[in-house]
Amino acid sequence: MVSPLMNAVPALDLVEISKTFPGARALRDVSLTLAAGEVHGLVGENGAGKSTLIKIATGALAPDAGRVCVGGIEVHHPTRRALQALGVRVIYQERQIARDLTVGENVLLDRLPGRGPGRGVVSWRRTMHEAAERLATLGLDLDPRSSARDLSVDQWQLIEIARAVDYDARAVIMDEPTASLSRLEVDRLFAVVEALRARGVAVLYISHHLDEVFRIADQVTVLRDGERVFQAPVPGLAPDRLVEEMFGPIGHEIDRTNHRRDGATPAITLDDVHAGRRVRGITCAIFPGEVVSFTGGTGSGTTELASVLAGALAPSHGHMRVGSGRRLRTRRAAARHIAFLPSDRKRRGLLLDQSIGQNLLLGRLAVPGAPVVSPRRDRRLARRLMTDANVKSDSPERGVRTLSGGNQQKVIIGRWLDLASPVLVFDEPTAGIDIPSKMEIYATLRRLAAGGAAVVVCSTDFQEVGLVSDRVYVMREGRLAGEVRGADATEQRLVDVEMGA
Repeated sequence: MVSPLMNAVPALDLVEISKTFPGARALRDVSLTLAAGEVHGLVGENGAGKSTLIKIATGALAPDAGRVCVGGIEVHHPTRRALQALGVRVIYQERQIARDLTVGENVLLDRLPGRGPGRGVVSWRRTMHEAAERLATLGLDLDPRSSARDLSVDQWQLIEIARAVDYDARAVIMDEPTASLSRLEVDRLFAVVEALRARGVAVLYISHHLDEVFRIADQVTVLRDGERVFQAPVPGLAPDRLVEEMFGPIGHEIDRTNHRRDGATPAITLDDVHAGRRVRGITCAIFPGEVVSFTGGTGSGTTELASVLAGALAPSHGHMRVGSGRRLRTRRAAARHIAFLPSDRKRRGLLLDQSIGQNLLLGRLAVPGAPVVSPRRDRRLARRLMTDANVKSDSPERGVRTLSGGNQQKVIIGRWLDLASPVLVFDEPTAGIDIPSKMEIYATLRRLAAGGAAVVVCSTDFQEVGLVSDRVYVMREGRLAGEVRGADATEQRLVDVEMGA
């Protein structure tokens, strides 16, 4: 609900901000107003200018032109210290935690209370008392005396929020605040945002997750190529309209036709499979022509199951069968042409110091009977795979490191397109990539299934699996909690199954 304070003087007003770096214009005449008690979403693809605008709004960068106003008054020298003194706070995506200090010391790190003559000695008692008060005000259940080193990444994020949101906060800027949070912690973060809104604090919420913007924001602004191209109230705004304003027409329709054939032999079968500590008694069958997803919260076992299906992790109990063949041993997965896209593309999926072409041709080398290397033939094949996977680059000789995250992911997919793999396993296939690339990858997964492959998606993104799947298995604590038809796999339905409802 929008606060009645929104009609008051703006908490933060950026007026016709421009900024140019050598060889590149970052911002051009961008205006953005944060009303008191308002949550304002800021979205745009990578390179749209969001980071530059945040740095100007917090005094980390000086604008070439434009004005920064706080509480209706222009700040003529908007330095970091000046804006912080006026109540502008920022929570960066990168964690700013002193791990060897306590929670309380981290919460008050910007201004630890002192004691004694000159206040040169930190007062432990006042630090713990003031930190406890601030944590309680925000509804955060953290012991200020505990060591920050012993906490999770989720809890570090909450500490940073508590540090930023003191009693003098007028506007709080949150840069990708849920990037490392579990679903439970996201709910807790949103409760904190609601508490800030109720206190009349303005929140600028930057996120790639549009579902979060629709859930929490009152207004949304879109930056594209350094310009503000769209602003609107969130209530009544269609998600497709927002995506189109961010990227232009996407142009990738997703074919949801189920191509599974009745009576077909399963492409892959698991029978009471256990592996590691997070795969416990999984029994299921996946058929040619369908996309089947395994989803659940962080730690539910989806990533470990992906490794089992791809042959990278051996079952400690039970067995797995590909087609009508014998039980599959782990080291024989590649021999059966099981394709695998790991969740950590940079460390486990790509040779970052090699070219796009060399990475595309890795799939052939993973299976027996690969043809003898022929530089001319390999160049032709690499170019064709680039086209088939829609990798945006002018040459397969370019280093794969130079590509965007979405194009790197398409390189990994592309290496399997020439091998007619009967089973393709994708672990978190669109993590950290932009929406147009996501839509291209979803269309590719559906196209692979239409061609007769069994496509397995292991993902903690409920919205993703509901969009791309024919069937969804929900995992909880390493076990299957239930199965949902793809057409019924709304986020609420999947949460209900996950929670045992």
